[in-house]
Amino acid sequence: MLHDDRIRNLVQAKSLKLYTYPANHRVFKVLIAAEFNGIDIELPEFDFAKDAESTELKAKSPTGKVPFLETEEGTIFTSGAIARYVARLRQDTGLYGKTFFESGQVDSWIDFSAQELEVPLEVWVHPILVASKSNPAALAKAKVDVKNALQTLENHLHLRTYLVGEQITLADIVVASTLIYPFKFVLDKEFRKPYSAVTRWFSTLVNQPEFQAVVGDVPLIDVAMTAEGDDSAKKTKKAAPKKEKAAPKEEAPKPKKVEHPLAVLNREKPSSLNLDAWKVQYSNTKNLADAMTWFWEHLDTEGYSLWFCDYNYNNENTKMFMTCNAVGGFLQRSEAMRKYAFGVMDVCGAEGSEIIITGCWLFRGDSAQHMVEANPDAEYYTWKKAELNDETKARVAAYWCNEDELEGKPIADSKVFK
Repeated sequence: MLHDDRIRNLVQAKSLKLYTYPANHRVFKVLIAAEFNGIDIELPEFDFAKDAESTELKAKSPTGKVPFLETEEGTIFTSGAIARYVARLRQDTGLYGKTFFESGQVDSWIDFSAQELEVPLEVWVHPILVASKSNPAALAKAKVDVKNALQTLENHLHLRTYLVGEQITLADIVVASTLIYPFKFVLDKEFRKPYSAVTRWFSTLVNQPEFQAVVGDVPLIDVAMTAEGDDSAKKTKKAAPKKEKAAPKEEAPKPKKVEHPLAVLNREKPSSLNLDAWKVQYSNTKNLADAMTWFWEHLDTEGYSLWFCDYNYNNENTKMFMTCNAVGGFLQRSEAMRKYAFGVMDVCGAEGSEIIITGCWLFRGDSAQHMVEANPDAEYYTWKKAELNDETKARVAAYWCNEDELEGKPIADSKVFK
């Protein structure tokens, strides 16, 4: 058998290019398998929205979809097939099992993940990620299916460390990758209680350096996020036992609900700018330059302020997936500002070089402090109020309208808060 280092060098000599969009959770398993096998995979700059209809893409991907892996011998498509290919590139690591039987077991768990986990989890998690409405009936069934699948895993892992054999295999990588977003967003502390073995196994995996190199830290959520249409968070009140009437007591006055300071500002000093109208303009205008014309014509500089923000720890951004995920989480945690803000956050640069997070926001009022109070992560950014002039207008337009480049850096991902 060839020496491990020689095998690694032979594998690394292969040219592998993975085409996908930023933060595509379906390729986590591919990149993690590559980390375990010591394989370098290039992630070319790729804009699916623009390149989807190109002849070149259709020639490489039979389905016209991503992800697909470009190799020296041709193209492999679908994330599952790509992960299998990457795992099999090195037999010496045992990632696909050490025997034919173990390889069959690995395939069993990969199929289990695709059929029993991914389908119901997509129904549950996807509406949260894209801020859309859930179908209550489909969601209820999905949660039952997820519980059944997790119980299968729990039974199997009760006396085992890994799914197959005595080491991490592609089976563990695929199933754990499928559960990363669910553990971060919906499988909360209460839901996890019956699945202690699964939680132990998952925590062991995501703390491996090969996982962290791709997905970073994966904190387990305490209270599940919900999408519109999911009423699971609503608790039914139990009827209190009847008691004999006592002498009436003077009730203490109920504390008044504290009104958001910006809601007070809206009531006491209404602005001439209708924020919702601006969001509609931005969303529905094909030529964003026309939308910006509308914005400058209607901007109320007394009632609103413009701010630029830069992440204070851009030097720690090493993986594009992790950085894009961080921005997505930042916007989710800004929900309390939905009625009072509009913003665009950009991830600029490329993996292997500088990756930065930067943004431009419109806030009700003249301070960014309300954002900091609503989202503690905002403290990790430097906020600079914009002085309104022609240079600032051009810069704001670049942040809100540019798709390819921002201030000399390629835009890898852009997210809008509206």
